[in-house]
Amino acid sequence: MAAFSDAGGTLNMNTYKTIKSQPAHKSLMAGFTLVELMVALALSTILLFGMVQMFAGMKNSYRFQEAAARVQENGRIGIEFITRQTRLAGFLQPVWDDPQAGYFPITGNSVDGGLAANDTLQLMYQDDQDCLGVANGAANHPETQQPQTWYKRVTFSVNNNNELIWSCEYGASVGIMAFQVTTEVIIEGVDSFQIIYGVDTDLPSDFGINSWKLASAIDPRTSVCLQSRFRCESVAGLAGAMTNGVPISIQVGLLLRSPDIASGIDNTAFTVLDQPVAAANDSFFRQLFTTTINLRNLTL
Repeated sequence: MAAFSDAGGTLNMNTYKTIKSQPAHKSLMAGFTLVELMVALALSTILLFGMVQMFAGMKNSYRFQEAAARVQENGRIGIEFITRQTRLAGFLQPVWDDPQAGYFPITGNSVDGGLAANDTLQLMYQDDQDCLGVANGAANHPETQQPQTWYKRVTFSVNNNNELIWSCEYGASVGIMAFQVTTEVIIEGVDSFQIIYGVDTDLPSDFGINSWKLASAIDPRTSVCLQSRFRCESVAGLAGAMTNGVPISIQVGLLLRSPDIASGIDNTAFTVLDQPVAAANDSFFRQLFTTTINLRNLTL
């Protein structure tokens, strides 16, 4: 029998085989039990589900904040633009002394769209700069030495893409005005654009609002009568219309929708001035903007 030796003595082959055949320690061979695997899988699923829910909540919150910010920005721009133009409506002498000549702060093209439709607002005023902000080039007035003002007519409406648009005409007189801006988008996502008119029905005028009316219930041309009432009273076509009310202010209503879906939004019904708007369960964010603007009538 062959033998192996080491520093401590002699080790024969049988002893070596016996040692080699001993199984590994039990603790080194043990693995996870099925129960342990199932528990670990369940815990991992719960953690993953929580992370997914947290991510979804953060994404919805971001969508909501983004939608609200876009709508509020559009609302501010739309209201500010319309307000600035409305406050300019009106004329200096001698134009406003002749209400038959076609110079009216609010024109006959300001119309009520009717049930579930958008309104149209058209205004006129004097300006020494055209629709593009360029001076008209006319010589200064010989007496005042101030820039000569020409006539500007601006129109607000909503197109088929739910965009609030405006157009602008400019010219030396109402008879030769030409379009310089045919269609310019101001804001998007307009669900409803409504206008009502605060009118003064007192004779003589006390410049107070007696009632609110639609464009279809008044003659918008009487808006010049606030500046030239004594002339309007002598014009047959306007004398009777004045009894229905002379517009001295307008109220604007804009219902705006976010450009993208904002998940989790509970849509509600709105009333935009005179028009009800039914709830639309499409998860878009909506907000209503309103403002009242007095007609400044430059001669007052």
